[in-house]
Amino acid sequence: MTVGLTVLASVDTPTSGTAAVSAPVAYVDTAPVTAPPMGEVAAARTAAVRGGATRTGPPPATTSERFWELQLNLCNSGLPGVGCYSHGLSIIEGGDLIYALRPNLVTLNEICADDLPEYLMPSLAEAWPEDWVYYVFMPAIARDSGQPIKCSNQQDYGSAVLGRVPAAGYRGVNGWGGRYTTQDSSNEQRTFACAYAIGDHLGCATHLSAKSEPVALAQCRALLFDAVPHIRSVEGVSGKTVVGGDFNLQYDTSDPENVQNCVPSGHVRKGDGDVQHVVFSNDIAFVSTTKYGLTYTDHDGFLVRLTKP
Repeated sequence: MTVGLTVLASVDTPTSGTAAVSAPVAYVDTAPVTAPPMGEVAAARTAAVRGGATRTGPPPATTSERFWELQLNLCNSGLPGVGCYSHGLSIIEGGDLIYALRPNLVTLNEICADDLPEYLMPSLAEAWPEDWVYYVFMPAIARDSGQPIKCSNQQDYGSAVLGRVPAAGYRGVNGWGGRYTTQDSSNEQRTFACAYAIGDHLGCATHLSAKSEPVALAQCRALLFDAVPHIRSVEGVSGKTVVGGDFNLQYDTSDPENVQNCVPSGHVRKGDGDVQHVVFSNDIAFVSTTKYGLTYTDHDGFLVRLTKP
């Protein structure tokens, strides 16, 4: 899968998918992928990837009030010098965690575009067999070519937001993507992906600069202080906004690049004690967090349990 990169430079007030360029963000035409309730088809699809092995036992029961977000950096690029690469095993491990936890939203970093339809999206669909699922993928951009960076399998490399919407309330999904105008000197230009599940929630995923904390903080602020409010305004979103990712920033009150400096008023941040964070609007109540040690990537899975009003 290759994502077309049409940078939209109109300064007019945009509609979803035809956004304008604001100072810190260049929006990119980004289409969501959606799937209606898949039932047993999802289970068959994931079993095929595992060589026919079926999952044991149903996923846990849930309540309608809970809204759980799972942050995963799966290190699946296969690019030279990436020591955490495990030849696709992190995708199986991540998909199995998705199935086991049944999150409402998953933010994903360092994946290849086909990881989503082949295993990650069906894993969420298998966990929620009666509901709609969707994803929006945004590749990282190569500075030298202006085109998506490729995984070792020549699929686009980047981040995605993956989510579930109850069938009874499904009204469609609008996709958003963008590239930060502030970048470090490396060839990898950082981006974000957002999805508005109409009337239900807005979710965004990002992976910020690993080379410069000041740049990472500028990118974080560009997303949370500029892009997210812009998307909320255009889409008419009034609440339930969740942003997750590998921010490459830590919580440290003595550091000028303290991650808390990119949290807007009216929002709450929860972190994994390292560089992964989830920021959410305060109309959603915080319950708890859990870290899940993973074998095939160098980051923990980070679950943030929230409750809808």
